[in-house]
Amino acid sequence: MGFFDILFGRSRPRRARLDPLFALTTAALTFKTELGWVTRGRAGLVLRPVRSRDYRTTEKELRDLLELAIQETKTGLKIQTDEYRYRWIVFEDPDWDDLVSLIHLAGQTLAEKGYGTQLLAAVFPFKQEDDPEGKEETLYLIFNYKRGVFYPFLPRGGAAAPAKERDTAEETRIQAFLERELPWEKDLSYWYPLWGCPV
Repeated sequence: MGFFDILFGRSRPRRARLDPLFALTTAALTFKTELGWVTRGRAGLVLRPVRSRDYRTTEKELRDLLELAIQETKTGLKIQTDEYRYRWIVFEDPDWDDLVSLIHLAGQTLAEKGYGTQLLAAVFPFKQEDDPEGKEETLYLIFNYKRGVFYPFLPRGGAAAPAKERDTAEETRIQAFLERELPWEKDLSYWYPLWGCPV
């Protein structure tokens, strides 16, 4: 059983909920003006790949579609497999709307092809606009496709830090401040940390 299998469960596959992602288009402004967090210009989607010919065909079609889309947006695209054998589709673009749209396009395409249950999470990293102490911390806004909700993940010293500590007080403050703008995960036990996140 893999890492995300443990986190998101395998008892019964749940269909991905895609629509809440569009709430991000306005939330980014509040992140910046009220909390001082700005996008790092990246976003990623993580999914559980399937070992089948049909899925390989779908994944190739998705990649072809995304490569067409990024020709217009000039977005960087990287697809990689992590140590738990989950597939990451990572976009790099300074335009927030492009990132949200491309993540939604990828998720919607997989769902339409019958692979919505393979979608695990979308990840959007932020940094402090003003960082006088030079902490260079990254706040990860994570969307759980199975539950259709967001939650924050703020590791101390970065997601790759050896201590693996998170700033739960700041995470809770961010959630409380933005609870009217985004559908948030109310159950804190589902605020899974994504250590080593490649986004």
